[in-house]
Amino acid sequence: MGKRLFTALLALLLIGAQAFAQSSVSGKVTDETGEPCVGANVLIKGTTTGTMTDLDGNYSLPHVKQGAILVFSSIGYTTQEVNVGASDVVNVVLKSDSDFLNEVVVVGYGSAKRKDLTGSLTQIDNKLIASQNASSATKALEGAVPGIVYASVDGQPGNDAGLRVRGLGSTNVGASNALVIIDGVPAQGDNPLSNMNQEDIASITVLKDAASTAIYGSRGANGVILVTTKRGTDGRTKISFQARAGWNTVGSYKVGQVDDAAGIYEYLWQSIYNSYRYGVNGCGPALNTETGEYYTNINNPNVSHEEAAEFASQHLFNYIGQNDTFGRNMLGNYMAYKVPGAIYTPDGTGSSASSTMTGAYLVGTDGKINPNATLLYDDTYADALLKTGFRQQYDLSASGGSDKEDHYLSLGYLTDPSYVPNSKFERITGRANINVNLFKWLKVGTNVGYTRSRTNYQGTYWTARNSGSNQGNITRYVNGHTPIVPFYAHDAEGNFIYDKNGDKVRNYLYNSSYSPLGQTGNNYGSTDIMYAMDNDIREDLTSTLNTRTYIEIPFLDHFTYRTDFAYDKINRTTTIYYNGTTGRAASIGGYFGKRMTDIEVMNLQHRLTYSQDFDKHHVDAMGLFESSDWEQQVVNWGSSDEFIPGFLAAGNFVGRYQGAGSAPTPGYGHDIERMRSWLGRANYIFADKYYVSASVRRDGSSKFRKENRWGTFWSVGAGWRFTEEPFLQDLRDSWLNNGKLRASYGVIGNQDGIGRYQTYRTWGYSTTYQTTNNGTGKPTGDSYKLSMGGLVNTQLTWEETNTLDLGLDLTLFNRVDLTIDWYNRVTGNSQFSQPVSYLAMGQTTLPRNIAELTNRGIEIDINADIIRTKDIRWNLAFNITHYTTKLTDLPDDAVPAHAEGLPDGTWEDNAGAWTSGGGVQQNANVYLRGIGRDWFNLYMYKYAGIDQNSGLPMYYHRVTEADHTAGKYTDTEVGGSVKTTNYANASKYEVGSAIPTFQGGFNTSFSYKNFYINAQFAYQLGGKFFSRNYAEYLYNVVDAQMYRMMFVSKDVKGNTWTPDNSGAGFPMQWYPEGENSYFSGTSTNGGNWSFTDECLFSASYLRLKNLTVGYNVPKSLLGKMHIDKVVSNIKVFASSDNLFILSAAKAIDPSMSASGGYNDVDAYTFPNMRSYTIGINLDF
Repeated sequence: MGKRLFTALLALLLIGAQAFAQSSVSGKVTDETGEPCVGANVLIKGTTTGTMTDLDGNYSLPHVKQGAILVFSSIGYTTQEVNVGASDVVNVVLKSDSDFLNEVVVVGYGSAKRKDLTGSLTQIDNKLIASQNASSATKALEGAVPGIVYASVDGQPGNDAGLRVRGLGSTNVGASNALVIIDGVPAQGDNPLSNMNQEDIASITVLKDAASTAIYGSRGANGVILVTTKRGTDGRTKISFQARAGWNTVGSYKVGQVDDAAGIYEYLWQSIYNSYRYGVNGCGPALNTETGEYYTNINNPNVSHEEAAEFASQHLFNYIGQNDTFGRNMLGNYMAYKVPGAIYTPDGTGSSASSTMTGAYLVGTDGKINPNATLLYDDTYADALLKTGFRQQYDLSASGGSDKEDHYLSLGYLTDPSYVPNSKFERITGRANINVNLFKWLKVGTNVGYTRSRTNYQGTYWTARNSGSNQGNITRYVNGHTPIVPFYAHDAEGNFIYDKNGDKVRNYLYNSSYSPLGQTGNNYGSTDIMYAMDNDIREDLTSTLNTRTYIEIPFLDHFTYRTDFAYDKINRTTTIYYNGTTGRAASIGGYFGKRMTDIEVMNLQHRLTYSQDFDKHHVDAMGLFESSDWEQQVVNWGSSDEFIPGFLAAGNFVGRYQGAGSAPTPGYGHDIERMRSWLGRANYIFADKYYVSASVRRDGSSKFRKENRWGTFWSVGAGWRFTEEPFLQDLRDSWLNNGKLRASYGVIGNQDGIGRYQTYRTWGYSTTYQTTNNGTGKPTGDSYKLSMGGLVNTQLTWEETNTLDLGLDLTLFNRVDLTIDWYNRVTGNSQFSQPVSYLAMGQTTLPRNIAELTNRGIEIDINADIIRTKDIRWNLAFNITHYTTKLTDLPDDAVPAHAEGLPDGTWEDNAGAWTSGGGVQQNANVYLRGIGRDWFNLYMYKYAGIDQNSGLPMYYHRVTEADHTAGKYTDTEVGGSVKTTNYANASKYEVGSAIPTFQGGFNTSFSYKNFYINAQFAYQLGGKFFSRNYAEYLYNVVDAQMYRMMFVSKDVKGNTWTPDNSGAGFPMQWYPEGENSYFSGTSTNGGNWSFTDECLFSASYLRLKNLTVGYNVPKSLLGKMHIDKVVSNIKVFASSDNLFILSAAKAIDPSMSASGGYNDVDAYTFPNMRSYTIGINLDF
């Protein structure tokens, strides 16, 4: 009995003790001002048990043992740990930490605390990346990171933008993009970030200076972009689902052209009137051979006003620049109006016939459209070709972890169509990131990502980059076709004409539409552009596998050994089909081609790290060996002459076509590139206020010959956290919470501009694959060829960039973070194509490491919590960058030949080779380059206003010795400028830099209770932007048959010079036939690249990149809905990208230049999309 009683009493005591030891704990979490911390995390350390604070900062946790440790954390505050004692109430005050999000940042081959850095970097988190609707994360960096040049050349969904850090790193523009690293390994493929789900990205870190990038050696000279994917965090597994849906439309694309038929007719009436009344011999301006100037009959008109007005009204459609010969003119007989009482008298025969109007005129003798005329049609190419695309994105993820393991799993789907039919980007992604602590001494992990994407391109580019054809350029079709030309065919009453199937007949052939004047004209190439868009195929199908596996072994307390192995596999199949009915391949019966690319990359890293703290000292060091192997195999072929239209099988195409515009002819390529690297890094910190760092890397690359194969790159850095000094303690406790000075210097390499076999003599073997049109021919014996490649420079080596960076980091009032960096980057050994003798060497240039390029600039980055209370939060981030890029050295014998009259040591240069935006040819000389000059120094003819005696445009001419010898301009000294109406005598001048004076962005986020709104802006100020589009749309100096593409700017309409309108902004207009079309002031001789500064604009712009409005559903409401046990959080939101852009460049986006981000020229690029989406996010 006693034993039983003792046992019962003991059980009661134990139960009471257990109840006491596992009581509920509650409390309140506030900030230093006493305001509640809403949504703060409260977690029992070492477990997955936790909760969040409510709107009043209160929390409650059941079953908490005495002695347990509670971890309190919240965004923007320092994490605190509190031991649970006897009390069941634990209140906590969290201290503000404005740098919390960036406290631990990703650096090369590791991570570090921001306060311990001696280098310059910027890190953005997933919130900013995932808020935007773009298919590529590169678009999130525009305006968000100081020093980034966002080089967008195209609005095609699925295309990454080029990213350049701190200017141009090489005289080879194509070798100046930043290195992209994904989870520790260089990214592969053309669009690596488009092939990643933004929801899988945890952060993107941009490394800028030598202290940050030298660890990447020969690949880090242009900056490094580190992409880190998400991993699981401590706590129970959380399942998240997000759905977005919306639509994509075209952004700014119109360049301000006249878009009504009446405006076109009235414009041409004025041109004919001017030519007939004031033109020499009733035609246009003429050259005075004695004076060398052009003149008109302004002061002695040919006919009276009444006679000229009557003539222009009668011959609106058949004046061809001559007084007595008539035929179909630039209007192409397109009559968009029905004119009561009009009589049409034919002139000419066949396709050249037109008519003289009598009885009633379309445009009256007052130059205005007949008020009794009735508009018959107004359908446009834009209405027919530009559509709205439905966008969808779905993401599912599961993440969680403990002290033993963490995991992150995700699936994603995106379809992102453009505003052009059959142009879209589709992507399916999956990722698994798992890390396991097997033992105290062993940790392993794997991170596997897979993407399958499909990119469908439309004919928004030039037809063939070596021919300059523009028959497939949708942007030009939409912008260029005059409103007098309908997209569909119409009858005499303006009704649509239908074919036998009941479909509208499209107006692309001669005489498709009715006209009382005669046969109507065709469009470019008589192309049925809609049929081509619906049937042609340009598709990339890409499968990408990224694997990362590691083993980590800590030992001897302060050492860790880690091995990382990465294997990337990319398979891409490019399919091109051009139908044989209409368009670019009609003349060859259709075209079908494929290109299969297989890329394999293996990267192996062995890393040993050491880290130890003793007394006030901290030391860490790392040594690493890295092996990288890249291999690519390419198979391609192309065939012509389809047998069954649209049947895409090789046997259906019986010909072999090797002409311009095709995919590569049958062939195979196999390329290999290897690199081996040794590197080390060391950091020393004393008393948390003095910092020293150093790194060195030695790279060996297969691109270079044995004697130049290895390069050594290094950096040193130092920092002083002066606010830790005792004499600044009072300031640190009040308003100057943190202050740090940084300095770094180093030498970094660049091998991107070197071809894989550029330093080796190569041989090629080829044959003529096709000898007859139908594919039956066979190569003949003498068609087999073994040919030697061009002369190579065996001494080519690394480009080296010497970088100095000085920085200041400040935290003010625990609310404002300010970072200022000044840098000077000098790229020596820059590759430059030196002119050589063709007779001696069989080529005109030879690449050598002889140029020097200097980038110098300053960056300012500010982040401020303006309001931080219980209910209201308002944050503002702003950054601004100024930099210059100059050529600072080049041997005299390397300066290319230059035209007479250029300053010594200078030469004209072009905008670069073809880019993915299209339209820029290698002979487009728009720059003047030389030592000491801005690398993007625009060099163009200068417009000098209007000659009041002739109404003609004037141009500036630089007086030469030859002028004085010929007795010309003797009143002006050599080198001075005079004005001339003779466009052939115009001189080029330096007109400014294409680099903006300032660029950057600002973001603002505001929340009130559960509502929030975020806005992201990008801007640039200053710099020049030459718009070729505007040059052509101003007067159209390109095509005399302007009914095809009649470009007339609204700036010009009604604003051209006449004797009665001498204050007009533009010269007198003439009928644009032959030479007369060059008197616009925009072009000096009608050539595509002879434009004047009339087409030069400020490159300034302000873009609203993204606007997001959202609402977090309160937990109390989830409880009332009885779903709080299943759903822990619901967020609904609406988002829009590219809502507007303010620009001086006539609706052209200055950030989309054809040379890729330096705002010099534009040529019918694919405009950026404007996107609208709504979405919901659920956490379970």
